[in-house]
Amino acid sequence: MVMRLGAGPTGAAEGAGLAVGATNPGPTAGARPAADAASTTGLLARTRFSTWTPGWRTHLLGLACAGLLTLISVVALEPFEATDAYIVVVSGIGIAMLSVWPLGASAISLLTSCIFLLALDHGAYLSPVLPAMGPWLCTAVLLTRGFSRVGAYGLLAANVVATFVFFLLSPPNEFAVWQGYLPVLFMGATCLVVAELLRQPRMQVDAAAAQYRADLERQRLLVISELHDTVVRDLTQAVMTAEQARLVRPDAALAGDLRALTASVRTAVEQLRNSLRTLSDTGDGVGMDVLASSAPRPLSEVVAEARVVLASRRVTLETEGLDALESAAVPPGVRQQLVRVLGELVSNMVKHAAPGSARLLIEADGRSLEAMASNASGPGHRDERRGEWQGRSAVISSGLGLAGAQRRVEALSGTFDVTRTTERFTAVLSVPLRTAAPG
Repeated sequence: MVMRLGAGPTGAAEGAGLAVGATNPGPTAGARPAADAASTTGLLARTRFSTWTPGWRTHLLGLACAGLLTLISVVALEPFEATDAYIVVVSGIGIAMLSVWPLGASAISLLTSCIFLLALDHGAYLSPVLPAMGPWLCTAVLLTRGFSRVGAYGLLAANVVATFVFFLLSPPNEFAVWQGYLPVLFMGATCLVVAELLRQPRMQVDAAAAQYRADLERQRLLVISELHDTVVRDLTQAVMTAEQARLVRPDAALAGDLRALTASVRTAVEQLRNSLRTLSDTGDGVGMDVLASSAPRPLSEVVAEARVVLASRRVTLETEGLDALESAAVPPGVRQQLVRVLGELVSNMVKHAAPGSARLLIEADGRSLEAMASNASGPGHRDERRGEWQGRSAVISSGLGLAGAQRRVEALSGTFDVTRTTERFTAVLSVPLRTAAPG
């Protein structure tokens, strides 16, 4: 089920550099680790991609390009004015910061571009370099770093609007300004095309990495669920059966061996439960894959075994509507998950039910299936760490079964409610069997 990505999705994104160049080494060449969550969010982020982050080579390339563009821009000023030169230098500083702080450098570039337009004589020649090209370069870098297209193109739109307002305020017969801005449009559009070409593969690699992590999380939760629903359940059943046999014939020759066996298996089961609980607590359970790797035991068998065990403890188990699961209205996938959920509720009865009555009711009307499991509860206490009522058999419970059952029901777009009191435990679930027709 887990997607195999070979060397991992991180290395595939290392091929694209700054805005229009610079390659970075892949993971086999001693490359940098992928960007963590803290470095891809906020105003100081250098990139929004989780699988690619700029390295020192990229920063040096950006610094060199900024220095070269600043030098060309100062030399190209015509006529040369000290004020204009200062503005160009500030714009070059902003471009130099672009690789390290894209958002801040973009703000500086937009500001210096607008100031330059205000300081420029209406008849002056608009050079196709800094600061006119600054917002275009910033937009290109923001696109290649995975920042929002809305923000990136919004920056460019603000600059273009300011430039054309400047054109409108120029003398009607002044064509030098328009002619000077045409190279800016051409070079800027070229940078944007290259930026979009670099952005697309990085986005694909980032999406593949996110899917990879989601698959690993679903696999982890599936392993937890499968171990709980099979190994832990069967070992617990074996312990309870051996304990029951020992109590029925305490003077039997195997009584000592049964006592040692049950103690050993209880210890092993508790260790396994602790491990499963630790694994389960490391994630929030979102996106759990409810598809089981093996078919569950038939519910009728689970109920039959539970009825025998419960009867020895003076618990009467009543069932009604078990055949509703075999209805044609219940899809096979839904049936499989419901059998697991109801089997868990029956196993919960076996572990926790106090002497008295226990009931399992199932009803289906073709549109939804509803079930209720209820049993008497013995004396217990409230576990403040979990916020749950723990019965007298809490020592053999991990607390994972009901949580897993709830996740399965909710994955089927259903509801799962549990009510615990000092006298009664009741679980009610409802699962839709078909999607309602659009109104």
